[in-house]
Amino acid sequence: MDSLTQAVFGAAVGEAVAGDRVGRRAALWGAVAGTLPDLDVLAYPFLTEAGALRFHRGLTHGLPFAFVAGPLLGWLVWRWYRWRATRSPSASASRRAEPTALRAWTAVVFWGLLTHPLLDVFTVYGTQLLAPFSDTPFAVGSTFIVDPLVTVSLLGCLAVALATRRSGWAVAGIVASALVLVVGVGMQMRAAATVEAALAERGVEAERLLVAAGPFTSVLWRGVAEEGDQAVPFWLHVADGPGEVTFEPAVPLAAFPPEVAREPGAATLVWFSRGWLTPLDGPPGDPTAVADLRFGRAGLSPGAPFVFRWDVLDDGARIRQRPLGGATRIDDMMILWRRIWRADVPGPVGTSRRTTSPSVSDSPSP
Repeated sequence: MDSLTQAVFGAAVGEAVAGDRVGRRAALWGAVAGTLPDLDVLAYPFLTEAGALRFHRGLTHGLPFAFVAGPLLGWLVWRWYRWRATRSPSASASRRAEPTALRAWTAVVFWGLLTHPLLDVFTVYGTQLLAPFSDTPFAVGSTFIVDPLVTVSLLGCLAVALATRRSGWAVAGIVASALVLVVGVGMQMRAAATVEAALAERGVEAERLLVAAGPFTSVLWRGVAEEGDQAVPFWLHVADGPGEVTFEPAVPLAAFPPEVAREPGAATLVWFSRGWLTPLDGPPGDPTAVADLRFGRAGLSPGAPFVFRWDVLDDGARIRQRPLGGATRIDDMMILWRRIWRADVPGPVGTSRRTTSPSVSDSPSP
């Protein structure tokens, strides 16, 4: 999820597990621990683009990292406060430097590191929970990368906890945000069932189906259904019935030739996208540029660019991500707002609410 939510969640966890033992610094260090795994982006200048895709949400997002780094970093924080206590003794500093505080600091850092990848699992991007032993990505897709309900519920309860020194409020914030995530999974299951019913009405049994939360909300859903060598994008409101699912024109799925697919750049794209690639340039069987369909477009019009797009260079040996730029317009936000409230809008320009089989386009526009 976004860095703000990760930091706030880490702060709430820190306050919940050790706020009554080490004071407000538990929330501070919890926020640090909750943000720490995303600092893997600092390695990007030393990696190729393919290497960066594999490294991000890898080692630092694996569950083993929390079990190894948590106790080590907790011990370092504890030693820091012991050292400060010896230089400028005070009642509060001495209290935080007590030998028994080691357990509290270890808990703060450990839970901050552990909850970070667990939150990321709910996004469509996912994370490598078993790294470094496996690069298998785990992704639910039931929560958008920025979900205001999760962040606001956490932030409000954490503020009350810090102001009143009652850690129970931090626990309440964690429970409230967890409930939002659980409800999101339930809405995702309903949305998936609706899409499957809509496809069944067309006499189509999708080989694969991906349903992911729409921008900033778990009320709107989008995704793609695989039909042979093509993918059918769609979107719907959680309250929609099968006849109200909006299917957009189908797009071809990209497939690299065997000799290209073995190269590190192309192989990384296939691994990262789980095979949800569509060609932007070149034929579907040998594309020179591709986009990841899981993330959709950065806007609500058919001309908006896909969020993740890459040029495939040197016969698959290298990849280069195309810059996104300022793609989302204020008009898109207005359309999004109206869709949330199920206003009578036809959806993206050029599409309609239908359950008839869409035709395959030659290539999606970037």
